[in-house]
Amino acid sequence: MMFTNLSFDELNALVTNERSLPYETYFGEMTLPEEEKTERIKMAEDLEEVFITTMIWLFTLEQANNTNYEPVRQRMEDDYMEVLRKYVEVDNYLKTYVKSFSYDVIDSTKKHKNDPYYYSLDRARFMAENEVNTAINHARYIEAVNAGKTMKRWESIIDEVTRKDHIEINGKYIPIGQAFHVGDSWMLFPKDTSLGASANQIVNCRCAVIYF
Repeated sequence: MMFTNLSFDELNALVTNERSLPYETYFGEMTLPEEEKTERIKMAEDLEEVFITTMIWLFTLEQANNTNYEPVRQRMEDDYMEVLRKYVEVDNYLKTYVKSFSYDVIDSTKKHKNDPYYYSLDRARFMAENEVNTAINHARYIEAVNAGKTMKRWESIIDEVTRKDHIEINGKYIPIGQAFHVGDSWMLFPKDTSLGASANQIVNCRCAVIYF
């Protein structure tokens, strides 16, 4: 096996395609109140611990040539849900999403089993910052609907890595129950998957929505 004689630290030293940003940078640039930025950073730190444990278990399985991934997947799902409950109201959408996400992580690892990135600390951090936005954006939308808000505005971070489609939607106002048309996708809020948005509009999205 490719990683049989490597330690976890040695494997991480092989990773050259890092994708994560420091949480203070990633969330700090978003159009959010400071207290919400702080909350997202703390949640990301908690989720990172869950995902690091997942990476270590996946790496251990690969070293042992063990293909029984289900206990790792189930543990990741359970621990992810435990973190979520500390920060948001967990509804059926989030329960279904987290289960699907756990299967996606396992499937993508199996498809890239010889790539050290898929067992790495950077992958754990990258997943953590993305998953925080997915979960909290959904929770904030539900809270706004329940609070009687009627309008919403898409807020993009405009820099050199912002998607063209997300720059074009920046500042758009629509009724709260309608979906934003973002490139090839429809979304109720950034990172919303309920309407079948494509991954190229969701992964690493740092956009936010303001509700009125």
